Amino acid sequence: MGLDTVKVMVLLQRKYNAIREIGRLTRDLGEAFTRNDDISAAMLLEMRAEEMAKVDACIGELWELGETDRSVLGQLRVLLTADPKNRVGETPEEKKIYDIRRRTQTMLDELKEEDRKLNRRVTGEKSFYKTSREERRPIKV
Repeated sequence: MGLDTVKVMVLLQRKYNAIREIGRLTRDLGEAFTRNDDISAAMLLEMRAEEMAKVDACIGELWELGETDRSVLGQLRVLLTADPKNRVGETPEEKKIYDIRRRTQTMLDELKEEDRKLNRRVTGEKSFYKTSREERRPIKV
């Protein structure tokens, strides 16, 4: 039995949807901080954490698909780790997988920038992002 690429697509789409929701909640969080609304900010942070847990669950389920067979794990590893900018896919499912991964990466890049701005605005001089980019190691997602 080979890799269920439809299941991979579904899980990647769920992950994308959760990341999109994290982005919306992050924007709402910025607005709550602007209004000095600590109660809303706390609720939004909790909601963001729930969405992050959904992302983690999707990632876990994805890798569980490869636990049954080495060849399936190899196929899965290629689909999940190959640079989606340079890959097209051979089947319609693989094409969709790489498309979802490209959109997810774009969303993550935007979310990281939004989070960076929010962190600087809220923490000022104590911001994690105060250090230069060269001093930080990039975060792989």
